[in-house]
Amino acid sequence: MESNVKMIEETLCISASYAAELFGVHRNTLAQWVKLGMPKMRNGWYPLKGCFDWVLDYRLGANEDDEDGEPKTDAAKKLHHEAKLKEQQAAAAELKNAVAKGEYVRRDEVVSELQRFFTSLKRSMTGYSRSVAMEVAPYVGPELVREIEQSISDKTNAVLLQMSVRGVYHAKKGRK
Repeated sequence: MESNVKMIEETLCISASYAAELFGVHRNTLAQWVKLGMPKMRNGWYPLKGCFDWVLDYRLGANEDDEDGEPKTDAAKKLHHEAKLKEQQAAAAELKNAVAKGEYVRRDEVVSELQRFFTSLKRSMTGYSRSVAMEVAPYVGPELVREIEQSISDKTNAVLLQMSVRGVYHAKKGRK
């Protein structure tokens, strides 16, 4: 049975399998940590104190931020920015999938359809003043019919203008 601990160049070292077990990570993670700066004595052996210090700094540095909200250590900064990159990539993939499913419509198609709709709405709204005037014509004089038609036309144009500028119509409160 292989020993998990031995002295190398007067330094107490632990095996890779024991280090992975001790830190609760996979052996591949140890290799990644070595690339990030964790000390290594020989192939498969790590200095116990140096690794503890490095892992403690790495893990605390990933949770502690400086005044600007950025992680303190270089390794923690790299981890932080890689996590942000992964989040952005996931969001981009979600958007791409939604577009592929047809949940989003091209902007120029929406603009074209809305232009057609609002042109039709404007024609309909501006034409109903004449229709209302013709409905009341048998009951009132011709002068009053023209006033009614003009009043409805003016209010309709005011509503359409306000909606085109502000996007919402707010009726003015009538006088009592």
